[in-house]
Amino acid sequence: MVVAPAIVMPWPEAPAMGFQEVRAAIDLGYAGLPFNWVTMPDQFTLAAFDREAQGTAPFLAEIALISSHAPWTPVPQLVPWEAVGDGSVFDAQATSGPSPKDVWSDPDRIRDHYGRALDYALRTVLSWATLPRAEPPLVIVLGDHQPAEFVAQAGGKDVPVHLIGPPETLALFEGWGWAARLSPDPAQASWPMRDFRDRFLTATSEAVGAPRADGS
Repeated sequence: MVVAPAIVMPWPEAPAMGFQEVRAAIDLGYAGLPFNWVTMPDQFTLAAFDREAQGTAPFLAEIALISSHAPWTPVPQLVPWEAVGDGSVFDAQATSGPSPKDVWSDPDRIRDHYGRALDYALRTVLSWATLPRAEPPLVIVLGDHQPAEFVAQAGGKDVPVHLIGPPETLALFEGWGWAARLSPDPAQASWPMRDFRDRFLTATSEAVGAPRADGS
C-alpha cells in the first residue's frame, strides 16, 4: 500500500512501481483546509493510515509525509490524536501564519520556517510511532532529499534514515552502526538505497524463517 496525500491527479504509474493499493489525497477523507501546497497535515495522514490498516494482517506500507514540503507556511501544530477526526480541527491552523510571499521574501525567514516544519514532521512521526498498540510497528523514517542550498548548506544527496520499533524488532538490525539519536553520526559512511534495501530485506526475511535469495 502507498498512502500519498500529495497525489491529486490520476496516477497510472503506481502499479508499475509495485504498489498494489493506492490511497491518494481524495481517498483519505480529509475535510479540512489545505496548508497552501500541502493538502493535509502529516498528523491527519498518519491517523488516516491507522483507519485504513485497522484489522488487517501485517503488511508493508509507504506513507508520504508532506508537511515538511515548501512553502513551509503555515506550520501545523499537533493536536490530541483523538481529536483529529475528519481534519476540520486543523482549519484554524491552515488559515494562520504568514503567507508564502511574506516568508519567501526573507532568506532567514525561509530557513526558520523550514526548520519548524521539519521539527513538526519529526515530532508527529515520533508521537504516532509511540501510540499504544497491541503490536507496535517497525517504522522506517527516510528523508526524501536535501533542501535547496539556500535553505541548508550541507549539499550532496545523502539523507538520514531512522528505525523506530520495539526492542526485539530493532535487535534484527544490530551491528549496522545506528546512533541512538535523531542526528546521524557524521563518521558513519552513507549507503546507497539499494544496499539498505537488500540488507533490510535479508534481516527481516531471516527473522520469519523465509528462504534467502541463495536458497539456503
